[in-house]
Amino acid sequence: MKRKIVAIAVSMCMVVAVCVGLCACNPTEQKAVSYVSMDINPSIEMTLDSHNKVLSVRGANEDGQVLLYGEADIVGLDVEKAVAKITELAVEYGYLDDGNKVVQTNVVADKGAEEILSKVNAKITATAQNLNMSVTCDGANAFSLARKLDNLKKDYPDNAAIQALTPAKLKLVVSASETGEISVEAAAELDTAELVEMVSNAHSQMKEYSTAAYNKAKTVAEDTFEKLKAEAVDSVYTTYFVAHHALESYYAFAYQGYKLSAVATNAVADVMFYAEQACGRPLNEQQIVAVSQALGLGDNVDVLKNSQGEITVNSIEAYADKMFKNSELNAELEQLKERLTQALNEAESAIQAEIDKFNEKYQAELEQIRDTIKAAADSIQTFISGLLPDETKRQIESVVNNMTDIVNEIANIIADGKITADEVRNLANKLGDKSVAARKVADSILTDAERDEIARLQAKTEEKLANAKNQMDEAIAKAQADAQAYLQQLKDARTSK
Repeated sequence: MKRKIVAIAVSMCMVVAVCVGLCACNPTEQKAVSYVSMDINPSIEMTLDSHNKVLSVRGANEDGQVLLYGEADIVGLDVEKAVAKITELAVEYGYLDDGNKVVQTNVVADKGAEEILSKVNAKITATAQNLNMSVTCDGANAFSLARKLDNLKKDYPDNAAIQALTPAKLKLVVSASETGEISVEAAAELDTAELVEMVSNAHSQMKEYSTAAYNKAKTVAEDTFEKLKAEAVDSVYTTYFVAHHALESYYAFAYQGYKLSAVATNAVADVMFYAEQACGRPLNEQQIVAVSQALGLGDNVDVLKNSQGEITVNSIEAYADKMFKNSELNAELEQLKERLTQALNEAESAIQAEIDKFNEKYQAELEQIRDTIKAAADSIQTFISGLLPDETKRQIESVVNNMTDIVNEIANIIADGKITADEVRNLANKLGDKSVAARKVADSILTDAERDEIARLQAKTEEKLANAKNQMDEAIAKAQADAQAYLQQLKDARTSK
C-alpha cells in the first residue's frame, strides 16, 4: 500500500521537513552507539558515544529547538550533565512547571540501554528537585507516537520490519528519515546500530537555526543553482569528449543524461518532500471543530495554536501529549484519546488527498526527465553499426539497456497514479549512482592531460555562473538570518513570561 511515509514521519511532532535543532559531532570519537530522547514538550534527542558522552543534540520539534538555541555547550558533556542542563533550561524557560511535571524518556542501544536510562531518569528528577520541582520520569509512549505507530502498522500489515517496530525504535526511524534521504519503510529495515549512527550523522548536517522555513529556503536555492550548474558545466565534458573520442562518446552521453536527470529528479523530490508535510498544514474550520469537540474544548481553541497562530496536527498533538501525560489514567481519558485519534485521522486523510492532487502536477516533469534519458539512449543507439567489434557493440547495448530500464521505471512511477517523494528520491539516487559509474568509465578513457583540460574549461564555465552563485548564497544567508531572528524572538518571549 503506497503512502507518503515521510508525511507520516513528520506528523509525530518531531519537526517538519527536513529537521531542526542544535547539533555537532565530536571528531575525536569514532561513532554514536546509543540514542536518548526526552519529551517534555519540548522534545529533545541526543546520540552518545561508547563513553556516554554527547556526540549530538537537537530539538526534535520547535519548542525543543527554541530551548537549545544558543546552548552549544551541551555537546561533549557526559549524558548525566547534559540532561541536567536540559532540565534546568526547561524549568528556566517555563516548559517544566506546575502544569507539566512529566518527562517521557527513552534510550535505544544495542547494550547498556537500561543502565543509561536509569542514570538519565535519576539525574532529571534530582535536578528538578534542586530547583524545587517534583518531576516524574515516565517511559510511557506519547499519544502522538502511539497513534502514528498504530496507523503505520495498519497501513503496512505485510511489512515484517514495520510490524516489529517498537515506539522507541520508531522515534529513531523517524529521526533518520527527516532528511528526506530515506523513507520510514527503508529505515525500519535497519538495525539499531545502523540507525543510531545514521541519526548522529544526520544531526551533523544540521545547524542550530535549521528551522523548517530555513531548510526549505536553502534547499530551493541550492536546487536552482545546481540545475544551472549541471546544464552548463557537464555539457562542457560531453562536448570535449565527443570532439576527442567520438567513437567512445556514448559513455559521456550516458553520463550527462544521468547527471542532468539526477539533479532534476532530486529537485522534484525536494519540492514534493516539503509539500508532503501534512502535519504542518493548517486545519480547516470543520476539522478544528471536530478536534475541539473530541477534546471538549468548546470555543477555546487558542490552546491548540502553534507559535504562528495556526492549528495543525503537530500543534494539536503537542497539546494532547502534554495534557495526557500529566493526567491520571482512567476510562474517560482513554475515550477522549479515541475521539481525538478519530478526528486527527480524518483530518490527515483529507489533507493527504490534497497532497496526492498536488503531486500529480509533477507527472509532467517526470515525463520530461524520462524523455531526456530516452533521447540520450536513442543517441547512443546510433553508435551501433556493422563496422564495430562485437565487444564494443555489447558495451553500447548494455548502456542503452540500463537507460531503458530507468525509462521504464519512471513510466511505472507515473502509471499508478500516485507519485511520492520517497519513490522520486529513490529514482534520483539511482540516477546519481549511474552518472558516477558512467563518468568513471568515461574518465578512464581520457588521458591525464585531457582530464586537466576539461577541468580548466569547466572552471571557466563555472566562473560565468558567479551571479547565480551569489543569488544562492544571498538567499541562504537571508533564510539563516530570518531563522535566527525567529528563534531568538521565541526564546525572548519565554524569558519575559
